[in-house]
Amino acid sequence: MQEKARKTGIRAVDAIPWGTHLCQFYETKQDLLDILVPYFKAGLENNEFCMWITAESFNEEEAKQAMREAMPDFGRYLEGGRIEIVPYTQWYLKEGVFSRRRILNAWSDKLSQALHNGYEGMRVTGNFSWLRERDWTSFNKYAEEVDNVISKNPMLAICAFHLSKCGTSEIIDVVKNHRLALIKRGGNWILQKPRESVELASSVISGWRLTPLQGMFIRSGFEGFSDEETIELLLSLVLTEQECKKRAKECIERFKNLRGFLMASRLELEQAGISPFPMFCIKLLHELPAEILKQKIIEQPIYKSPKEISNYLCYSMRDLKKEVFKVIYLNNRNQIIDTADLFEGTLDNIPIHPREIVESAINYNATALIFAHNHPAGDPTPSKSDKQITRDLVFVGNVLQIKVLDHIIIGGNRYFSFADEGMITRYEDSFLNLKIRALFESKAGYLQKLAIIFVSLILEAVLIQEAGVTFF
Repeated sequence: MQEKARKTGIRAVDAIPWGTHLCQFYETKQDLLDILVPYFKAGLENNEFCMWITAESFNEEEAKQAMREAMPDFGRYLEGGRIEIVPYTQWYLKEGVFSRRRILNAWSDKLSQALHNGYEGMRVTGNFSWLRERDWTSFNKYAEEVDNVISKNPMLAICAFHLSKCGTSEIIDVVKNHRLALIKRGGNWILQKPRESVELASSVISGWRLTPLQGMFIRSGFEGFSDEETIELLLSLVLTEQECKKRAKECIERFKNLRGFLMASRLELEQAGISPFPMFCIKLLHELPAEILKQKIIEQPIYKSPKEISNYLCYSMRDLKKEVFKVIYLNNRNQIIDTADLFEGTLDNIPIHPREIVESAINYNATALIFAHNHPAGDPTPSKSDKQITRDLVFVGNVLQIKVLDHIIIGGNRYFSFADEGMITRYEDSFLNLKIRALFESKAGYLQKLAIIFVSLILEAVLIQEAGVTFF
């Protein structure tokens, strides 16, 4: 199809070619009037057939009245059949059913009639504030198919979506199937190419009205919030108000509390009906505090005791479902350089390789180390193997002149510190005793050899003397 620029009448858009499919995100009736009235006025004046599919919150009579105020001779266009204003129930939900095939055929029929009647093309708008969750999958397929139809024909289309009915995931779905998007920022309409869906969704959401829970949170934080309300608040960042209430209730029933929800696996969240983008937001919000606590301990002037890093370790390790062995690297001034998860095991066992620990310490140029691992069962009491590996690591550290400051075990919200219990010192003393013993045994062996040589020399001298040999 040969493209021809069409005047839109919209200040933010100016002229666009046939085949352009736009989406508009609005909050008020005035938002709709700002865009659709000049849009249809320009279409009628440019010999285009126009169709306005109205919304439940803005009916056909209101649309007609708005057009009459903008065009004194609008009645003539309406009576002449140059514009049709149809309620959404008659177009999208005929007999209460949304059938994308029927609707696509209806658009094609209208376009054929318009071209047959001498119009240059067709200009339309549809409002989708009536969409329910059960219709969303079918609508996405419809939006993709109708975009393909519009792009190949002399048509212009604006699809309008009310922000209160759209979460971030819905906005991303919408912009993927439209060439351009109209959003309102700072009181002005702007036209944006939705090349990056997430960025555009963030731009749109930035002007979103607060839900009651969001308003409560701004006023007083989490004070007075139940776990279900907190989950609902988190989901409200990416879901509609109605859907996040439903999902929050289902998540509480499935995961019992907020902590269980935040620590749920990807598979568990999928089974609870949480789609990928909300899942991303949930995991991001959960990991941020751990990263903040990590930065806080790294920025400390000097490490002094396990209490200073217990908040970070408890938050980042208490809910892990497998044992994880973490190493914290320090410089010669006991300042924390970085942390790393080196080994992962099962529910009650973890393989630890001292060689890899030493290699990582050398790579970080660390002169001191703190070890930490978790007990998923919740009891931080060290096992016999925990004590043995800690002793071995202290010994290896002493040999390589890398000091082991502590080994901390996390269990639930509690921790066990080998340093606090004096066990690191005992292991160091044990190593020193072994070293002294080895040195003593080494010296004793040397003296024994000297004594044997000395006795041998004396015996040899006696034998020579008895043989009558005189020494001068």
